[in-house]
Amino acid sequence: MDCVSVVELLQKYLQSRRYLIVLDDLWSRDSWPLLDNAFVKNNNGSRIIITSRIQTVASLADANREIKLSLLPKEEAWTLFCRKAFARLEDRRCPLDLKTCAERIVDKCRGLPLALVALGSLLSYKEMDEHEWELFYNQLRWQLSNNPELSWVASVLNLSYNDLSCNLKNCFLYCGLFPEDHHIERKRLIRLWIAEGFIEDRGPETTLVDVAACYLKELVNRSLLQVAERNEYGRPKRFQMHDLLREISLSISKKEKFATTWDYPNTGSICDGPRRVFVQKDGNLMQTTQSSTQIRSVVMFVVEVSPSWFKDCYTSFRLLRVLCLRHCDIQKVPDNISNLFNLHYLDLGYTKLKEIPRSIGKLINLQTLYLNGSVLELPSDMTMLTKLQHLRIDVGRFGSSASNKIGRLEHLQTLKNIEANSCIVKKLGCLTRVRSLGIMKVLESYNTDLWTSISRMTVLTSLFVITADRDRDTLDLADLKPLPYLDKLMLSGRLDKGVIPPVFGHFPKLKSLRLSFSGLHEDPLALFSVMFRNLGHLILYRCYDGTKLTFRAGWFPKLKDVYLSSMNELKEIEIEDGAITSLHRLELWGLKSLTSVPQGLMYLRSLQQLCIGSRMSDEFHRRLEGCDRCIVQHIPYIGDP
Repeated sequence: MDCVSVVELLQKYLQSRRYLIVLDDLWSRDSWPLLDNAFVKNNNGSRIIITSRIQTVASLADANREIKLSLLPKEEAWTLFCRKAFARLEDRRCPLDLKTCAERIVDKCRGLPLALVALGSLLSYKEMDEHEWELFYNQLRWQLSNNPELSWVASVLNLSYNDLSCNLKNCFLYCGLFPEDHHIERKRLIRLWIAEGFIEDRGPETTLVDVAACYLKELVNRSLLQVAERNEYGRPKRFQMHDLLREISLSISKKEKFATTWDYPNTGSICDGPRRVFVQKDGNLMQTTQSSTQIRSVVMFVVEVSPSWFKDCYTSFRLLRVLCLRHCDIQKVPDNISNLFNLHYLDLGYTKLKEIPRSIGKLINLQTLYLNGSVLELPSDMTMLTKLQHLRIDVGRFGSSASNKIGRLEHLQTLKNIEANSCIVKKLGCLTRVRSLGIMKVLESYNTDLWTSISRMTVLTSLFVITADRDRDTLDLADLKPLPYLDKLMLSGRLDKGVIPPVFGHFPKLKSLRLSFSGLHEDPLALFSVMFRNLGHLILYRCYDGTKLTFRAGWFPKLKDVYLSSMNELKEIEIEDGAITSLHRLELWGLKSLTSVPQGLMYLRSLQQLCIGSRMSDEFHRRLEGCDRCIVQHIPYIGDP
């Protein structure tokens, strides 16, 4: 029977009936138009329920009829597990000698009902012996893959994995290599994926970063990754993977020789050809890598490493694409690193390095370099890294020779945080692909060259500029041209004449603004309300010497976070009814002259957090706890930041 005949048969059967139809675990929207046609709209109070693990399928429902099931809270998860695991006991309570192990098993399930029921049911048939339960917990990864009574759990979760494209499978497995409960930073993960070669090239109209962002969104929509933290715009900032999904991904990684995690002493020798090694315990890799010639990536999550480890393992590292030594206790760059011609990603951040050798210029394929920490001087040979896209340091100083040649780094997209000099502020204009720039120790004499160079960065989205002396050096933005894509701006230093630069009105996409030590004489909020329609995050730190700030009705409809600090003359914050209607968090620090709680806080029904930092006046604190308490009684959290 063809589809048309089935539809006609269903229509005829349902025509006069009141029906409830459940479409369980729907995987695609493509079949919905045909199904929707089959389900007769007969006004008999019929209902259709669709369940899916994919967000785009769930969006078939109207917004007010979409229910997203959350993971169970810890207490409910414990109750469900005990109900299954101790079903043979009259009170269904966990024996005291098993409680510690049982709690670890429940924690591993992270509130997932499927896992709680499966593991609880299986354990209900085991002896209530502490040693046996500990053994089961330590072998959980093996149990999920090999125990017939748990195979259905792995099968359900494997369905999601098997439905992924090849590129997405690689990205998913990669996420499982990070330590348990680790929050994976979005930007770092995207750059690692690109360095590994996982991201599909979709042509010149779309960057690899944009494609990788789509991959991340897809994994979240399929419930294979969880958003652990969002930034001030509500955009995902960090992710984590459910423990059981991680166990299954590690089993697949080992089986397919995709990667292995070194978790000494539970890991054997890496001699069966995995291409990636993530070291989570014990920094001695020699015994694990000396037999392997296939390693393409080494990512360290340990601090202590042997001084000779890189030399001992070098024969296995010659084809490395990724080397991450973040937080490792190393004081010099291993000598042979400069011979890793295939290296795309090098992270030496937060180590004890004092200098970078000139030989780093030999890494001609390097795309990402992290040097956060104590490295100050950058060798001129850095400018030989012509494929470099991301360079991140704390305060990096180029010598005069390197400054003259920085224009060679024409593929740079991220440059944070370099120290300004008279040469570099001129040459920055050659870096027209930069999207994120941080520059420090800017002198007043650099203004014309700096802002002229920045004007050539037409795709710039994030800009941080800090003066050398906040009292002496002025930021004069007269030579800055409009930046149509800028969404994050931080300026630290006195603004020319103590006024808002007119060019601020040409940042149409700005969402985050931070001003420090600006020397403003007039309330800037009226101008900001006109200039920044999309502003979501505002930080004002020692930037205004007036006595009053006013938020008028209708201003800043998208503003969610406001931070006001160290404006010693500020005596009043006026908030009209209908102003900042989306505000979620307000933070006040060091406003010594503010003695009363702003009356207008009573209008902010969306406000969830009122954070009071140090150096507020005693009178303010007394009134907050006393006569002004009624103004803020609707706010769920009032307290320390």
